[in-house]
Amino acid sequence: MKTVQIEFSKYESVNFLWPELIEDYGFDKARKIISQAIDLQKMNGTKNSTMPIIFSGTGGLALVPIKMLEKENFKILHKEKQVLIFNLKRKSFQILNEAN
Repeated sequence: MKTVQIEFSKYESVNFLWPELIEDYGFDKARKIISQAIDLQKMNGTKNSTMPIIFSGTGGLALVPIKMLEKENFKILHKEKQVLIFNLKRKSFQILNEAN
């Protein structure tokens, strides 16, 4: 498994990445991507240690250690079914709490 270091302090927390994901992929596909990210966490993640991340430009998925976010002084109240949407080009991210 490849490890990538992201300096989140260089990125801005925004609220528009989820709507953009819907615009780019359609609601059903965007919801499926979120569901797949949560499944990835369930299958390969560690509760309270990792969070699924979606790369909005590609729809790619990965897991990010929560400690990496905390190290960057982000106050994250980690919950189950929480997903980080990340846009490298726009230097932005959004934390999405998935509702059932």
